[in-house]
Amino acid sequence: MEDDLSDTGSDEELPPEEEAARDTEERAEQYAANSQLKKDAWQQTLDDLDALAEKHREDGTDVTAIAAVDAGPIGRDTNDPDGEYGMEFVIADNHVEEFQAAFEAGDYPEYDIYRGEAASDAFVVLELNDPDAERTILLAGAYPLRDETMCAYAAREEGEMYTYVRTLDGTRYGAFHHEGYRKFFPRADELPDDPAQVKHI
Repeated sequence: MEDDLSDTGSDEELPPEEEAARDTEERAEQYAANSQLKKDAWQQTLDDLDALAEKHREDGTDVTAIAAVDAGPIGRDTNDPDGEYGMEFVIADNHVEEFQAAFEAGDYPEYDIYRGEAASDAFVVLELNDPDAERTILLAGAYPLRDETMCAYAAREEGEMYTYVRTLDGTRYGAFHHEGYRKFFPRADELPDDPAQVKHI
């Protein structure tokens, strides 16, 4: 006798209240999964920060490594075509002294970015190098990918980027200029001319 391979599952629609409950449960599971992905990605970012710091120290470089309490791109005001834009790292007050000392001790003309993405967020470590002073500043941060768009447009237009470091009260302690922008925004050149046509890059 042939096996019965027909689908015995029910196609009946659930009552509205059961369907709503199921949707809520699925969303909760997705949020939980995304939350764990972000936690894992942030931990990996911190591990990368430590590994990079150790590598530079082994090479004889003076290293300042800081995990930001907040970070993200800031876009140029549409009413101010010459306004400020760039990547901003917000550091805790207890890191101000060491950052200021490092900032004042070098020019940091070279930079690199170690970047990953998880659950619609970007996770980055910015490496700022001054070979002559034998100094490196490392800044780690994370932010939603959707926040990149307007900053990426400004950076693409100008062909350069900036990084700013401040504390939670808004006090700025340093700014850096960077040639190029693709390390910050790998897909910036794919952006359409109209920002309204893109959700995030």
